[in-house]
Amino acid sequence: MNSVNFKIIIITAGTMMLATSVQAACTGSNGRGWASGSGDGKFEMLASDRACSIPFPNFIVGERRTPATEVALTTAPRNGTVGIAAGQGLVYTPNAGFKGNDRFCTRNTTPAFAGQSLSGCITVTVK
Repeated sequence: MNSVNFKIIIITAGTMMLATSVQAACTGSNGRGWASGSGDGKFEMLASDRACSIPFPNFIVGERRTPATEVALTTAPRNGTVGIAAGQGLVYTPNAGFKGNDRFCTRNTTPAFAGQSLSGCITVTVK
């Protein structure tokens, strides 16, 4: 698993908070289907890693990949929080003591592709 330190913004029920550095580690993929609105990402992490760093999904045109860095949480996780690490991606942090599957959904945009969005859900398995 890869570890990264950065500042994150926590998104919870329409509010945003800036958090301090966090260890983020996990493995997985955003999967396919984001352009059709049915993105299906799956990530795994150890509870001891405290957080899971998830890259932004990309708009793909030919060989060009452009991250969708503007994120709206459409379904919040039930057992944790989701934050945004500016320029990096999302950070899922499970509630203390939680182990199992948690799921959240997002709608993602970028000014480079005005009027278009990428949508889907991500399942994080905490072991």
